[in-house]
Amino acid sequence: MAAMSPPSIAEVRAAWPDAHGDPAVLAAAAAGLDPSADHAQVMLAWACALGAASALDQLERDALGPAARHLAARGFDPARIDEAIQETRVRLIVGGADRAPGLLAYRGRGPLAAFVRTTAVRIALDLGSADRDDPEPTLALLADGAPDPDLQYLRTHYAAALGQALATAWAGLPRHERFVLGLALHHRLDSEAIARVYGCHRATAARKLATARATLYSATRDALRAALAVDDPTVDSILRVVTTSLRWQALAPLVAEPEA
Repeated sequence: MAAMSPPSIAEVRAAWPDAHGDPAVLAAAAAGLDPSADHAQVMLAWACALGAASALDQLERDALGPAARHLAARGFDPARIDEAIQETRVRLIVGGADRAPGLLAYRGRGPLAAFVRTTAVRIALDLGSADRDDPEPTLALLADGAPDPDLQYLRTHYAAALGQALATAWAGLPRHERFVLGLALHHRLDSEAIARVYGCHRATAARKLATARATLYSATRDALRAALAVDDPTVDSILRVVTTSLRWQALAPLVAEPEA
């Protein structure tokens, strides 16, 4: 293959006019690109990282779909495959607060589908070695901050009960609802980014998140009411007292009554 210069943002946007991400993220990727890289495949990867819907459709068809079928052929169960593919979308297409989309690490030295498949297999294997139903990562968000002195007793007295209720509710959530809440809590994704992960409209992603939130809220209330043997008004009072402390702010949206 003849050597050529890295694709330019102009070339990417000419091929995929709906690419809208920050072109600055391409600078580091272009700097490390092998001149003999597969130009078309690199452009596709970059267009996906820039949020081009048409490029994402092609990635789904040519790479993510085959990756899911590869995992099935290796004997992974359907639930694991679904979670692995969703996590692959997050890592490769969205990235995170402190890292760029993983597709920008693609160097065009082999088929893009193989790059995606390798990522998916590694994630599927990782999911098997860790208990992903463990609520501790979510509850760890409560570790920072300190209660206000005037309400310290009440918050100390009820925080443990609410924490346990939340853990119980989290463990009882369907896997897909834990996943979408994890995108919002741990990956800090908004509805638009979650829509990119699921390959759906932003409004659909917002509904998925709202439904999961409502389920967790209801289950947390039920678990707290049962643990303390109290009525609904008392549960509401406990939620108001405990969740106004700094250490609960990260999870406050989850244990506050969803809007109608």
